[in-house]
Amino acid sequence: MDSITALNIVRDSLRTNLSDPYVLAGGTSRTWVYGSEPLSSTRYPMLQIKKISNPTEVISIGYNYTEYEQLFLNCWFSTKNGFKLTVGGVEYVNEGLVEYYLGQIKQTLKAQASVLHSSGAEGYRHIKTSGIEYDPATQLYFGAVVVRVFYFNT
Repeated sequence: MDSITALNIVRDSLRTNLSDPYVLAGGTSRTWVYGSEPLSSTRYPMLQIKKISNPTEVISIGYNYTEYEQLFLNCWFSTKNGFKLTVGGVEYVNEGLVEYYLGQIKQTLKAQASVLHSSGAEGYRHIKTSGIEYDPATQLYFGAVVVRVFYFNT
């Protein structure tokens, strides 16, 4: 396995199992979770997964050694100022919506850990969530969940 494949496993799991806030608010179905593919244009809210680092540790000897690889990813959730979503009678907007989705990302990936494992990502852990920021130039609220996926290469 390589880092692109591992990132795509996480991306596909979120595409399949995390509800699109745009659809929940009454919009049409769309692709809203992105990995390393280029973005030409998108509607917000959106989720983009970016590689942070990919450390490797050799865990056997010889020329055909086994490597323990870790892939650290930022799962960035972004929403436009004023986008509102009501879930279970609670209205989420701006910072609240970002905070809600950061929790949903962690919960979804944790629940899918066995599926990630069977896809080749031997393990999953969420490390931390970032603070929530606002960019007045783009009118975007955003935050990230840092996750670690690990796997072995022989």
